Amino acid sequence: MEQDGKQQAEYGKRVLEGLSQALTAEFGKGFSYSNLRNFRQFYQTYPDWEKCYTLCSKLTWSHNRLIMRVNDEEARLFYLKEAETQDWSVRNLHRNIQTFYYQRILGHKEEGLVPQVDVEKHDPKDFVKDPYVFEFLNFPEPFSASEKDLEAALLTHLQEFLLELGKGFSFVGRQFRISTETDHFYIDLVFYNYLLKCFVLIDLKTRKLMHQDIGQMDMYRRMFDDLRSLKEIILPLAFYSVRIKVKRL
Repeated sequence: MEQDGKQQAEYGKRVLEGLSQALTAEFGKGFSYSNLRNFRQFYQTYPDWEKCYTLCSKLTWSHNRLIMRVNDEEARLFYLKEAETQDWSVRNLHRNIQTFYYQRILGHKEEGLVPQVDVEKHDPKDFVKDPYVFEFLNFPEPFSASEKDLEAALLTHLQEFLLELGKGFSFVGRQFRISTETDHFYIDLVFYNYLLKCFVLIDLKTRKLMHQDIGQMDMYRRMFDDLRSLKEIILPLAFYSVRIKVKRL
């Protein structure tokens, strides 16, 4: 059976090579052997063309070539919709696939649920990944950077940081001061998410999460809410509450 498989593979390769030569001679460039293999894979990946045409046609061939190599059908649908609605570049799409964007969103939600891809339905759980991957920081392993160094590195790579945070985030400020009559407090990073219509407060910790950290973050949330006189929901999001990967993939 193995021999038969090899023979069939060789036969298929020769057919594509011959077809490539014939099409190139008649129509010119664009019909290389590798391209024909991609065309064939695309057809096998999306046999129901009418169903996938709307999504696939809105993306470039480079986008589709990356997505069709994703084995899981639900993940492919997720990447097709997110790449189109969020206007992902090919580079950003490639990184999201390589860093398992779909699985990280799915892992943060209840087991068995598929991430919502309808941008009109905004559930905070659909915006939080587990873990966040910051391989672009190039920190050596084992990770030993201070919170100050981590904050500085994230802002140095602010564009990559925003892309990793996900859709709808905009940067507001660092070391954002909130004050009482007797004291001043500083929130490491503050973002606003225009889809959720809320501020996102980030308190960076490079050590194990402690109960007092949760209490401190809740205090920041309440103070920020009071001082800003907001009616929107404040979504407290602290990086120490999720796993972080900073090494190269």
